[in-house]
Amino acid sequence: MMVDVGGKPHPGIVVRLVPGEQRVVVLCGTGTKRYELAGIEVQSISAAGKALRLSKDTFFYATNLRSVRLGHAEVKEGSCPPSLFLQVRYLVEGALKVLTSAEQEKDLSEDARPLPVKAPGQT
Repeated sequence: MMVDVGGKPHPGIVVRLVPGEQRVVVLCGTGTKRYELAGIEVQSISAAGKALRLSKDTFFYATNLRSVRLGHAEVKEGSCPPSLFLQVRYLVEGALKVLTSAEQEKDLSEDARPLPVKAPGQT
């Protein structure tokens, strides 16, 4: 999945569906190495990187956990291998234990791409 953050697409791994709210909780990746943060590095040439269709080495940090409206996410070809998803799950569960409910519900409304405009007569 790709998520638009500040006008730039970032790879994302869906970690939770929010039924009835048209949202998913996504761990967004970045190409920036942050030495002060614990995270998961996925090299683009690794099996996981190829499965995710990464074009460069990508880092996943708990601080990049976002609640995303479905209209702001674009499903791309690729999947998260089970071994990587297990690492992501441990990282996310730790983050969810310390984040307030308001922080968990934070979305990308300020910097996500807008929902597509519907033409007159479309439902």
